[in-house]
Amino acid sequence: MSAARPSISIVIPCRNEARHIGGLLDAIRQQDTAILEVVIVDNSTDDTRSVINGYRTDHPGLPVRVVPYDGPASIPAAVNLGVRHATGDVIVRLDGHSMPDRRYVGLAVAALELEGAGVVGGVWEIAPGAPTAVAHAIASAAAHPVGAGDAAYRIAHAGAERQDVDTVPFGCYRKTLWTELGGLNEELLSNEDYEFNYRTRASGRRVILDPGIRSTYYARASLGGLTQQYFRYGWWKAQMLRSHPESLRWRQAVPAAFVAGLSALAACVAALAVFAPASLLLPLAGLALVAILALYVAALVAASLQICARRRAWRMLPFLPVAFATIHFAWGSGALVNLLTGGR
Repeated sequence: MSAARPSISIVIPCRNEARHIGGLLDAIRQQDTAILEVVIVDNSTDDTRSVINGYRTDHPGLPVRVVPYDGPASIPAAVNLGVRHATGDVIVRLDGHSMPDRRYVGLAVAALELEGAGVVGGVWEIAPGAPTAVAHAIASAAAHPVGAGDAAYRIAHAGAERQDVDTVPFGCYRKTLWTELGGLNEELLSNEDYEFNYRTRASGRRVILDPGIRSTYYARASLGGLTQQYFRYGWWKAQMLRSHPESLRWRQAVPAAFVAGLSALAACVAALAVFAPASLLLPLAGLALVAILALYVAALVAASLQICARRRAWRMLPFLPVAFATIHFAWGSGALVNLLTGGR
């Protein structure tokens, strides 16, 4: 006799997603697996609540519940609140502006039956946040190894094999795991998924990426938005590392080390130019700085040319190197600022 199918609760932390929440609910309604409930934790100041209420009226067959959240904007606090209200055996966490493929939930729950599985997730198909060349460049940079490192959920292709990874975005897990681990860490306003997945692995469970599980993620539309996003990522990664320094991966260390090294070398050149302009070290240090920057820019341009040639989208070329550099320097700077200020 086969085991009973687990009941599924989808939990969505939501803040000011009036533009996207209807499309997300459409995608959930089209899933090929039965869903017990959709729990939306709403912290919005726009018309999101009205859009949800209108959707519930038009589609009474989709069991949507809204849990008001009036506290300070906090994704982990909103997720924890939603999971506490959820009644399903399995939690599938989605984002207010994500767009899951119709097989997303079914494949995620199926993979959760694999031996030792703790958290299951899939691949982001990163889409531009606007129709501009800058937005297309940002999306391409965020999905390329030069911008994403070895983050499998950003770079894995659909035909790849399942693999054990350090983290997945959002995630599907049993509510009992959430209870055992004490939920998401509400002291982390970003990087909370990574920290939860780290504790999952530390407990002896697997974090599994299934490239067949796919959802669309909309990247930032402007370089200013990208800068703020990645500075925040770097800052909160450094904050998380205070509790779990052993979780550091090379893709996270390289940007901070590069920014720190480049800043130190530039400071050395400036100091020599002021205090020891006749020193033989000045031209050597200056040459080293120029050589490093030239190699860095050449690498970014080469990656940008490859992307533009493959996609035949040459209008992105002026913006791709800038998008890559923004990701590296914003992330690295955020991490360094956290370290230098003691997390304040």
